Amino acid sequence: MTGLGMKPRTLAIGLGAGLLLVAAAAYGGLPALSPNLRPWTLDPTDPRVSLEDVEREVIRRYPVDDVLPSTLAAMVARGDVTLLDVRTQEEFESGHLAGAIRVEPGSSAEDILRQHQTRLKGRPVVFYCAVGVRSSQVLMQSLRELVPHTDGRLYNLRGGVFRWTAEGRPLVSGNKPGKAHPYDKDWGQLLSRTVPGL
Repeated sequence: MTGLGMKPRTLAIGLGAGLLLVAAAAYGGLPALSPNLRPWTLDPTDPRVSLEDVEREVIRRYPVDDVLPSTLAAMVARGDVTLLDVRTQEEFESGHLAGAIRVEPGSSAEDILRQHQTRLKGRPVVFYCAVGVRSSQVLMQSLRELVPHTDGRLYNLRGGVFRWTAEGRPLVSGNKPGKAHPYDKDWGQLLSRTVPGL
């Protein structure tokens, strides 16, 4: 008997079967219990990962206040918000929320204030990007410094441009309608699953 209360042969068979199950799951023979995690968020190429999964992961990793697209649409209609688009120039030019100001991903509070302080004064500010990761990072890093220059309400757009587009809300590109940029080919797979036919 071993310390586990089994004969050595029974223990070896049990361990071997366990290793086979693990190997089968790894090679797609059995469904994995959870999606594959990358350093910052869920794997967008995994067909089991939905935008809702990514939204939950963003909220878990970056505990900032967020706003739903429906609420933001009402704020935009009232002209009662400053929108900060935290994406690349290419993404922004593909399509952005009307009236948005682009800021570089990774911008500091000092960068934002130096360039846009007068546009923040006395207004709620909503940060957004493709799905909410980059915008949440910038918001978390700059929140304390930005609050005194706003009305105190700073938010991240839940689900970013992907969610906004999935709900049928418009993007603009210059004077024309815009479209959601996929960010890269991996995130493009999530966008295609979220907004079929885009």
